[in-house]
Amino acid sequence: MKKLIPFLALVVFPVSTFAQQGLYEAAPPANSAFVRVLNAPTSTLADKIVTAEKGAASAYVVIPQGDFTAKVGSASSKLKVEAGKFYSVVSSAAGLTLLTDQPADNKAKALLTVYNLSKSSTLDLKTADGKTAVVSGVKQGASGSRAVNGITVDLAAFGGGKTVGTIKGVRLERGNAYALVVTDSGMTITASSTRTK
Repeated sequence: MKKLIPFLALVVFPVSTFAQQGLYEAAPPANSAFVRVLNAPTSTLADKIVTAEKGAASAYVVIPQGDFTAKVGSASSKLKVEAGKFYSVVSSAAGLTLLTDQPADNKAKALLTVYNLSKSSTLDLKTADGKTAVVSGVKQGASGSRAVNGITVDLAAFGGGKTVGTIKGVRLERGNAYALVVTDSGMTITASSTRTK
């Protein structure tokens, strides 16, 4: 037992030292909101440059609560966020829109959020065979969410009586969140992240 105590000390003290030296990322300030962009290769949120793959979602970045300026392509707008909330910025012909996202606070479920950036007035997310509804009636320029069990599944977005996009073999893990962005070019899925930039 006497030999074990010095060994444990060697294990514990270095971990504490690493934490002090910045090995672990510091928690965001208490007044922070989390904001990302959708389908926008070049964007700036406050003073942070954010990139999203075409038709997909970027990672969330930390923005202090209150007003900030968002720039997506040639569009620019003042937006306002509240501490502790999650948001997605969408660009359209009408300008920039701030959508409030549902947080993934159920560790026993996977959270799916569908964004309708297509020309379809409403979209339904279903299993690819069309038999099981997942998220229904997502209006154009809006989003809809649902917490589901962890599963591997084929998903499809349906709008105007036709399939708008399909993703096969989607592995949904409990405790994770996923953004499904639907455009006229199809559908993408991005695992959400609150890692800061």
